[in-house]
Amino acid sequence: MADRPQRGKKKTHQQHKQLASLLAQDVPVGEALREAGWSERQSHKGWEAVPEAVLAQLPKKARRLVSLGKNTDKETRKHIVRGRLLDNAIQGKDGGAMSAKILGSDSELNMWAPEQNQGLVIINVPQYAIDHKAEILSAAEEDQ
Repeated sequence: MADRPQRGKKKTHQQHKQLASLLAQDVPVGEALREAGWSERQSHKGWEAVPEAVLAQLPKKARRLVSLGKNTDKETRKHIVRGRLLDNAIQGKDGGAMSAKILGSDSELNMWAPEQNQGLVIINVPQYAIDHKAEILSAAEEDQ
């Protein structure tokens, strides 16, 4: 812990190198950040907390994936998920279905959450009450 800089100070070259190595080994980004000396709070930021200097040290495939994740907007990702699932249904196969499901579950997309009408109660007045409204209201007034 002695080689870790104080709060607010830049991370060391060694920490950047360690983070790049962990990320290249497919260690989840939050775990890699913590292990390389970033704070718990920073590790919750995910890829946003990874410095550009570290991204430059990653293998080409990893850099491509990071770029793809950062530069693909929400609507495009939704269309990819829907397109994959429709293509699978048409083809009668499940290739990539789990990836599409996981992508759709991303907190930003949240495609599999129940509709917002959950807990909403809609009451329809029976037609008899509408047809006999005057009688019902006059009967209620007589009871008072």
